[in-house]
Amino acid sequence: MDRLGVVSEDDVNLGGTEVLTGQHGDPSWRVLVRGDAQELFTMIQVHQGSRRVVAGSGFGGPPLSPGRLISNWRGQTGDLPYFVMNRSDPVIDRVVAITDRGTEVELSMSPVIAPFGLRFSAAGLPEGEVPSRLHAERDGTVIVDLDSRMPPPFMRPPD
Repeated sequence: MDRLGVVSEDDVNLGGTEVLTGQHGDPSWRVLVRGDAQELFTMIQVHQGSRRVVAGSGFGGPPLSPGRLISNWRGQTGDLPYFVMNRSDPVIDRVVAITDRGTEVELSMSPVIAPFGLRFSAAGLPEGEVPSRLHAERDGTVIVDLDSRMPPPFMRPPD
């Protein structure tokens, strides 16, 4: 399924707090969060119509790594576009994903979610485009510039 952080259906059924929802053409998505100050799990579910096409993919770990203002995840399933998802310090007020073709995509962003003390952001990228960079901003100034290129796909040796 996803190249990163695939979650089992059992994990998805454990629920979480819905912190953000959005549309990307036909697919709709929602971001769910569960955990505490030591271990936080953030996942995205994607639906096409009433059918769930991504049960849950995401990342876990400390809410933010020491000294970091943002934690980032990106992934793709099947013929869906890439999705980018983040959790960030409340000082971040805008996040922009930049694709391999230079397209800038502003991510939808939640307000500060009280139980976690963080903001969450996500977006689908244009069809056929791949994450390259991520800019996190405060008051219109880029304060975090991350390389978010995808690693090359795993290639199995020929049989």
